[in-house]
Amino acid sequence: MKTNKFFVCPNCGNIEKFKVFTSSFQIIKQSPVMGVRVDETGILPNLRQADNYIECQVCFKTLEYDTALDLGQKYIKKAGSIR
Repeated sequence: MKTNKFFVCPNCGNIEKFKVFTSSFQIIKQSPVMGVRVDETGILPNLRQADNYIECQVCFKTLEYDTALDLGQKYIKKAGSIR
C-alpha cells in the first residue's frame, strides 16, 4: 500500500518513526514540521495478509491503523491553523 498518510502515536506522542503493516510492510519516517513522510523503505510483502496496524518505533506499541491515522489528520489540521 503506497500512501502518504500522517500518523501520531496516542501512547507516547511520537510523530516521526513507525512500522506500517497492511497487505505489505514498510518502515516510515515523518517530518512533524512539513507534515509528510520524508523517508520510507521499499514495500515488502507481509506474510500475514490480514494485518492492518502500525507499530510505534519509540514505545513499540501496536496501534490500530485508523486510530493513528485520525490523530495524524487532527495534528495536521492543528499545525496548519497555528501557522
